[in-house]
Amino acid sequence: MAPGGHGGGGGGVVILAVTLTRAPLLVPLTALQGNLVAHFADRPGARWRALLGPAAVVLAVGMLGVLAAATLGPWLLRVAFGAQYQTSGVLLAWLTAGAVSVALLTVTGFAAVAAAAHRAYALGWVGATVAAALVLSLPMELQTRTVLALLCGPIVGVAVHLTALSRAG
Repeated sequence: MAPGGHGGGGGGVVILAVTLTRAPLLVPLTALQGNLVAHFADRPGARWRALLGPAAVVLAVGMLGVLAAATLGPWLLRVAFGAQYQTSGVLLAWLTAGAVSVALLTVTGFAAVAAAAHRAYALGWVGATVAAALVLSLPMELQTRTVLALLCGPIVGVAVHLTALSRAG
């Protein structure tokens, strides 16, 4: 039983799982923010090519994370936090996929900043937040809402950033 009396998906377990699946991608990415902005700023005539490399790395590392979360995640969660913290590898894999989408939003945001598309940068993040909040308000199970919000919200933001990058002069 998860804390709070919910089997396998109580709020505490979901919050912990979201935190643990995001950190391995987002902490290093945030630490590299300056380098990535400089990478994009140094290639104003080749924005799309400059974006492909970091996006491919995020996707490759993220897919390895999805596999690791699915296979090792439940065991690691129990060993590190106790038997009451149980959830499925499928949920952990989907939460990791959501972290990949947030990481892609972060990368496209850095590219928008480098292109001086600051308004689009902000609108992308606001759009992602609003979309995620709307999905979280839907009448579905907590795990389903969480996964959908982590996937759909960033897709909205990435679309805003990519649109701005395609229009940047």
